[in-house]
Amino acid sequence: MTETTAQSAHSAHSIWSALPAPARRALARGSVGRDHLTGLSAELLSLAAGAAPASRARLAALVQDLLVSAWAASPLDGDLAQLCSGQPWPGWPRLPENCADTLKAHANFWRPPAAADPWRALPGGPGHWDQRRAMLCERQQAEPRNLFWKAEAWALAWPRADWALVDEALRPESWPRTLTPVRLQAQAQALLARGDAAAALAELDGLGAFFPGGSPLVRAECLLRLGREAEAVDVLAASVARAPWRGSEVLRLSDLVSGAAGEVLPVPGGVAVLLYTWNKARELDETMASLAASDLGAVSDPNGARLWVLDNGSSDATPQVLDSWQTRLGAAMSVLRLPVNIGAPAARNWLLSLPEVRACDFLVFLDDDVTLPVDWLGRLGAAAARFPEASVWGCRVVDAANPLVVQSVDYTPQAASPDAQGGQSISLSISLASLHQGQPDLGQFTYLRPCVSVTGCCHLLRTADIERTGGFDIRFSPSQYDDLERDLRLFLGGGHAVYQGHLAVGHKRSSGQLAERSAAEIGNATANTHKLLTKHAAGDLAALCQRGEALLERDMERRLRELQGMLPGV
Repeated sequence: MTETTAQSAHSAHSIWSALPAPARRALARGSVGRDHLTGLSAELLSLAAGAAPASRARLAALVQDLLVSAWAASPLDGDLAQLCSGQPWPGWPRLPENCADTLKAHANFWRPPAAADPWRALPGGPGHWDQRRAMLCERQQAEPRNLFWKAEAWALAWPRADWALVDEALRPESWPRTLTPVRLQAQAQALLARGDAAAALAELDGLGAFFPGGSPLVRAECLLRLGREAEAVDVLAASVARAPWRGSEVLRLSDLVSGAAGEVLPVPGGVAVLLYTWNKARELDETMASLAASDLGAVSDPNGARLWVLDNGSSDATPQVLDSWQTRLGAAMSVLRLPVNIGAPAARNWLLSLPEVRACDFLVFLDDDVTLPVDWLGRLGAAAARFPEASVWGCRVVDAANPLVVQSVDYTPQAASPDAQGGQSISLSISLASLHQGQPDLGQFTYLRPCVSVTGCCHLLRTADIERTGGFDIRFSPSQYDDLERDLRLFLGGGHAVYQGHLAVGHKRSSGQLAERSAAEIGNATANTHKLLTKHAAGDLAALCQRGEALLERDMERRLRELQGMLPGV
């Protein structure tokens, strides 16, 4: 790291501490995500309206940084470009002239269709993807320079890795020269998403420092994939030194400098790996193959990890699959068969009740449709070593077919407006993190930190905490939110979870905009959401949200202090 970078990082903690409380709360969660950053910008603009001139100027500079950062992450988005070019009041900070000119050109080539246009009437969802794609191709041919169609093509294409559609949108000859920086920025992200880090870095180098603040996370990810970690650290450190509000860069930088990013350690004790399944013979077989190929010896117990699988009343080829794997794994695997499907929470509790399982120091629950990397257990062990006081350690879940799609990250709920009945509040609504939605995973969620909840798709629990917190509530049968509810219960009791984002687990069941859910599944999820919110008093949920936000803020402050001590010359 250069001496200048190290010296400039010295005041990062004090600059962070001086941010308004709403900014610290929001940015401790992360500094990525279109809706996240624009929502915070709107909140800060309201705060600035009644502020003294000096504070107003500082808030204006922060808001502009937030909006330009959001635009740099979504350069095709004309609405974001318009927000960046706005000037809410006299004295609003001026952008560099070349950037202002490009924003003006962006507006000239952003032409959304009218409300009555057939595009507006097309339904969303995976069942209508082909129809939307066909119309997009027609519109791009008819209006090759309209940025609206290019933005829509990117949004439709990246979750399905449809790079032919992206290539059409980014053809240089279909772009006006005045928008070359926007095209290069989008091209760099598309190339990195496709796995070509060298070409992506070349595009960023050709772009130069056009976007104020640049694209530190994207550039750093390119460098890391090319094995140039020291340069990636320099890029992130320079970003944090200039703008400590960039919480996502702080998280990434901190883990690189501290060594947490590369740690793989044994789980400190015996481990029971627990899996329940119902009528997913093919997916289960693939999950078992992934599990068997992984390092199950990454535990301090010399006997390694043991596996228990519960067949939840399957009527397909699941018994034959399990018989085959039991033959191969021998005494390391135990199989239980039930005559009926008792649902996810009861199946988990059944496995928890086994004396042999309770004799292990730690438990891991796995879904029956996951793909595990070889070092998955060692990654969870590293998380447990970094945060030994925690009770649950989870992972980053990505779509198995397209790892660019993040299904789950760390969850720290936010309070929302309360539900009401008869004029009285009966519960406090909470919302979970959505920063990972609507953008490809380009490294921005690869970090390790404490949180309120992690996904139950692959998570490690301490056996001793089962007695204190209890198992999984069968009221959330057959599935949905039983793992989240237990994490909330754990947090209300003084514990917390840890997110190990350096472990990415592939999940074969799609989520979000890629998921096709039946009416029954939607109804069950809606009912379980109501159960979740009404099980706990509104005051308890409000306290949980406040304590969760405080946990993230303390973690961010700790990292900034430690970075000052770890960076050379600080």
